[in-house]
Amino acid sequence: MIEICPCGCTKPGATTHLVAVPLRELRFADLADYSFSAMTTQGSLDEFRYLMPRLFQGVAEEPYSYNPEILFGKLNYAKWMSWHEDEVAAVRTYLQALWQKGLTSFSIKDHLPAFFEEETLLASIAQAGEALEPYLQIWTETRTEEADQHLIQFVTMYGEEFSLGQTLHGAFWENSKSQAEALRKWLLHPNTLQRVTNAASLLRNDGFEHLFEPALKVLRSQSSSILERAS
Repeated sequence: MIEICPCGCTKPGATTHLVAVPLRELRFADLADYSFSAMTTQGSLDEFRYLMPRLFQGVAEEPYSYNPEILFGKLNYAKWMSWHEDEVAAVRTYLQALWQKGLTSFSIKDHLPAFFEEETLLASIAQAGEALEPYLQIWTETRTEEADQHLIQFVTMYGEEFSLGQTLHGAFWENSKSQAEALRKWLLHPNTLQRVTNAASLLRNDGFEHLFEPALKVLRSQSSSILERAS
């Protein structure tokens, strides 16, 4: 059995199907509602740990009816970093493999259909409670055209949000402030901005291309301000 909140917010029988078949036979689509409510109104930590392998297999392979940041936030809610060291290592290996797959796949939705773009994947990892510095270092070291395309897309869509000393702060980033600051530091590093400049030819004509130059101008200005203060 998987217990549900007695207040009536979850219908009786809503979780019956999750224990009716072996874990490997569960359809990822049937886990969607549970994934949104896990440990808050449906089930306990033990049930989440039982279902977690299928949940994270599914989100790496199939479309997802919710924002993936919600599912990855359940890891943080479950305090996964306090689990047995082998389990912590397994989760971290999964996160790093997922990040590497995203970096080397463009567009990301063709290979990770649950994720809209690289920012979605990065925000999901941040929601899990992971520090982003190791993941951003992987981005630095991954010198593929796909990784550069993700960087150009990220600058185009989000670059102007880094003006006036700011960083990403909306939606799921509001609860991941240290990760957002790490992202700002990495993005404004001269080496990262030089990489953006070198890869500018990869800018796509997708209706958002007019945002690229203004965004890059903002990033260069912010980076210069940091260097001036440091000197």
